[in-house]
Amino acid sequence: MVGDAARRGRRLRVARRRPAPGRVRVRVREESSAAPSGAGAARGRGAWRRVGWAHGITVTGTVLAAVAAVGGLWAQAVASYWAQQTARDQLSQSRDDSVRRVRDQASKVTYWGGGGSALERGATDTVPSRGVGSAALHVLNRSPDPVPAAQVALRVVTKSADDEELSEETWVLSLHDIPPCTHITYPQSALELGAVQEAGTEPLNVSSGDGVWGPVAMHFVDTRGREWRRTQTSLKEGSMPDAVAKPLQAHNFVVGTDAKVREVESCGDAGGGG
Repeated sequence: MVGDAARRGRRLRVARRRPAPGRVRVRVREESSAAPSGAGAARGRGAWRRVGWAHGITVTGTVLAAVAAVGGLWAQAVASYWAQQTARDQLSQSRDDSVRRVRDQASKVTYWGGGGSALERGATDTVPSRGVGSAALHVLNRSPDPVPAAQVALRVVTKSADDEELSEETWVLSLHDIPPCTHITYPQSALELGAVQEAGTEPLNVSSGDGVWGPVAMHFVDTRGREWRRTQTSLKEGSMPDAVAKPLQAHNFVVGTDAKVREVESCGDAGGGG
């Protein structure tokens, strides 16, 4: 009996020293539930920090990439614009140079002159021409290349015997192989009307009648075979104008005799306008 009581006493003391099962479990549950909550918060904050930094880096990279792309497009647009402008300027310059090359010789071939007995008396009846009253026809080739063929139309205006009517007729002087750098002068007395004269008749010249005369148009071919038509105010590439073609069809030929030919000192300079 005493032994049993002693054993029960020891078991009771041992039981008192051991924590109750319920408390242990509660404390363990509380500790285990409290520990994860603090660690989870720390891990959550770290995760959010990592996510925030990653998001910021991603956004910044995207913005920088967009800015770089916009800058690249802008630079490309500017470069493309200037490239187009440069190409357009070069094309325009090339066209201008081409036109100048084409017109180079033609711009240096021209004519002027005129005269007539009416002018010698101070009359006012004139025909359009530079140098009217010089009593000569001048043909100039200021280029360093020959002119294979040229025709100059001369308009002759004369009065009738009773001074009541004016008669107008156009004649053509034809020239071939005009030398380079050459100035040809035909005195009006050397410009005969009609290629064929009847036997025993006195040849007529542009100043034989009581009137005036002067050149009104020119047609010529340059060394490249291009045809040109010149008037007192213009120079254009093109076929023979009516002012030259019609007199030729009518066989109104002018024969130039006793021409004075001299070399041009300023050969190659621009001349004749156009």
